[in-house]
Amino acid sequence: MNFDIIARHYNWIEKIIFRSDLEKFRCMNIELIKDAKSILLLGDGDGRFLEQVSKIGTEAKIVSVDSSAKMINLSQIKVKPSHLNVEFYCSKIENFKPSKSFNPDLIIAHFFLDCFTHDEALLILDRISQWASVDAKFIISDFSITKNMSFHRVYQKTLTSIMISFFCLFCGISARILPNIPKIMTSSGWNCLSQKRSKHGFINSWIWKIEGYAKRP
Repeated sequence: MNFDIIARHYNWIEKIIFRSDLEKFRCMNIELIKDAKSILLLGDGDGRFLEQVSKIGTEAKIVSVDSSAKMINLSQIKVKPSHLNVEFYCSKIENFKPSKSFNPDLIIAHFFLDCFTHDEALLILDRISQWASVDAKFIISDFSITKNMSFHRVYQKTLTSIMISFFCLFCGISARILPNIPKIMTSSGWNCLSQKRSKHGFINSWIWKIEGYAKRP
């Protein structure tokens, strides 16, 4: 999976389809960064979220992992004028190995897990959960198909199919359907503290808290 080919176009493509909706949900729970000591940021892309973080300010150490070198470059340009303590790593999350001393108390993934199959997302969560501190929180923004049989469900499934086909073709994502994020998170030892929805449940922001899973041998 690599987003290099669309890195410079991602912003306007997103805005044509969703206007500012996804941007609002990326920042929905941004206030949690104020109390964090170390943050793991997954697939931040072109750095628009980090740019908002820089406006709020945080003393936390931020480790940003993305598989696209061009996305990382765009992100570095956005945060360069700030005083954020950010380390960028160009790596697939499946291959990333943090230092043993890095135990994030806040993990953030905006529209990231939807790039993976259900089984891949489970493996990723298994790894991340072992890095996390014992009181870690996890902010996730992502899509979900409403269970109600309605026009909205048909629209959501159609748009999701188009988006997945596009990103499969140009970025090589492995997902063919949206993973069930609540199911993945709960089975990986995380408890949902809150969920906010928009567009009839299509766009979501969750806050999760780890429950007795960190530091497994």
